[in-house]
Amino acid sequence: MRVTRRGFLTMGAAVAAGSALTACDVMTDSSAATTTHKVLSTDPIRIGVSLELSGSNAVFGRLQERAVGIALADLNVDGVRVGDVYRRLDAIVLDNHGDAGQATLVARQFAEQGVSAIIGGITAETAFATLAVAEDRRVPYLSLCGADAISIPLTTRKFTYKLAPNASDIATTLARDIRSSGLKRVVVMSGTDTLGSDGLRAMTAALDAAGRTLSDKVTLPSSGKDYSGAAARAVDTHPHAIVVWAGPSNTARAVKELRGVNTTAKIYLPTGGVDDDTLSTDNQPIMQGVRVAYPAVLGGAPFLANGASARATRSFINRYTQQFGSFSGCAPYAADALSLVAAAVRRASSVEPRRLRGALESTPYEGVAGAYGFSPIDHGGMSPDVLAMFVAQRHTWIRL
Repeated sequence: MRVTRRGFLTMGAAVAAGSALTACDVMTDSSAATTTHKVLSTDPIRIGVSLELSGSNAVFGRLQERAVGIALADLNVDGVRVGDVYRRLDAIVLDNHGDAGQATLVARQFAEQGVSAIIGGITAETAFATLAVAEDRRVPYLSLCGADAISIPLTTRKFTYKLAPNASDIATTLARDIRSSGLKRVVVMSGTDTLGSDGLRAMTAALDAAGRTLSDKVTLPSSGKDYSGAAARAVDTHPHAIVVWAGPSNTARAVKELRGVNTTAKIYLPTGGVDDDTLSTDNQPIMQGVRVAYPAVLGGAPFLANGASARATRSFINRYTQQFGSFSGCAPYAADALSLVAAAVRRASSVEPRRLRGALESTPYEGVAGAYGFSPIDHGGMSPDVLAMFVAQRHTWIRL
């Protein structure tokens, strides 16, 4: 098993465990009741992985890089069945630097290398750049970006699939918690990018459905500018709750300014508003009591691991913890994307991109982060049933 990335890539024992198999070996499946010989093809399944490994979203990008290594080690123990043979997965991991132009170059490089699918694109800018190439070259693209516009309109997103929860589902979860907490007046702070626009639209509809009052909409200045003015305006109407819909780094800055104006309003964040730095030592004091809507995996392994999905989740979490010391609930998305591709390959008995597109639309999958059920009329978002509310307490997220 080989993992490559321009510059550097360090995986460790979990990846090394999968590399013991060579492309022309004959494997023995000792877990079966009777010994079964499996023939490994010399031709690997190549998957392109475009991640923000530098820049403002590097924290989340590196988490996905780790997840890819763990998923590869697991999938390459036996290989992925393609017809009558088994083939290993090779992930080509490249840094898009969080830049749309670089993401375009990376996607083109993947297409020229004949990858079967492309995974990645955390920001809206890199995701849109990647999908443009993927759609043009007709290569399945599994995006990690949370913007709803990534997967719609379907007429121009035939090869694009979104793994992150939909903005409408996140907003509904937040609005329900706001209502159940007896909070009435709500302010939404959002960025000017696609992610922020999606969030504002979704929260407006969700608050209306929940019978809450949207007392103001506050636009967060461009990255790098002072947020104090936005914070002062947000508390001007004395809201009971404030929803900050932005990326992790901008979310932390906004919450810090809100704490500075001594508001008593409860602060809410969307799924895409947190990463491993959100509860860092520097951020812990300002984040206490902040609530976030997130897939249940943010709370760690399920207490009961009776089903296949629960067991897989616990296995991933254990492997992640063993290799990196502690588990991050923000990590599993790229692992789920890789497993989705593997499941589509098995179903299609092919690695041809156009055939994988059809298989992705008919391969329900329960991953570590959540359940996915793409269809010919829906390429977006994991099941809303996996979303739960969490509150920041000291250095961790506690499920409500």
